[in-house]
Amino acid sequence: MYVALALAGNHEPLIIAFALGSIDCDEAWIWFMTRLKECLGDTIEVGFISHMSDSIDYAIQRVNGNDLRWLENIAIAKWARAFFPQVRFNVKYISISIGLNWLTTNMHELPITSIIEVVHQSIQTVYSYQAAFGEGMHGHLTPYAQHVLERRMNQSNGYEVTQIGSDKFEVSLNLTIETVQVERGICTCGKWQKCGIPCEHGIASLRRLTVEEIQQLVNYKLTSAVYRNAFQAEAVNPIPILLHWEIPVENMVVLPPFARY
Repeated sequence: MYVALALAGNHEPLIIAFALGSIDCDEAWIWFMTRLKECLGDTIEVGFISHMSDSIDYAIQRVNGNDLRWLENIAIAKWARAFFPQVRFNVKYISISIGLNWLTTNMHELPITSIIEVVHQSIQTVYSYQAAFGEGMHGHLTPYAQHVLERRMNQSNGYEVTQIGSDKFEVSLNLTIETVQVERGICTCGKWQKCGIPCEHGIASLRRLTVEEIQQLVNYKLTSAVYRNAFQAEAVNPIPILLHWEIPVENMVVLPPFARY
């Protein structure tokens, strides 16, 4: 089973797409990645974190080759941390939920239609629960983002702040000195740009602002409004509507699947 996961605003796995196929089939992975790219579009900020199969790496390079050229001379071990081009929201690994992981390892002998229906029901259950959870959010930020922000606000006490430019601050404590650029949302400690939430050094340089104003500096993807919007669909359809079906012009011969013993 092929599964594309993202991280929702409350730091929970969000299933974007799934498909059935052989784990080491390059052609199947290319098809899946091509459809995934069509779904996400060309303008969205996407980074792939995976270590499951060489076929995934091959498919990503075939489908998104131009986006990966800048990584050619950088060691793979450093991709996720030092050289990630956009905000990565502190993502190092996204685990498949226990239920979906059980499905991927215990249903090899079932018909494809049965597997798709079970996975569909599982995803629909998760989406319904997270939609209800999102409706219960009353603050500007998701509980995860609010918790991280409050912790960093408490850690910001005691820092000495020196303004060294119109939008540049030096923040020091003991022998540690960090430089903050507020408008760009970056700090030399790396925390702000890594997860989209102001670090303790950034917050220390923003003491003139209210809590509500500091919350507005958190990346919009971590807001409760975006979280609710992600799960507001009433149903998760396992296949596109008839209008988007790909109907081949020529007749195709569908051979029986390979059996594994």
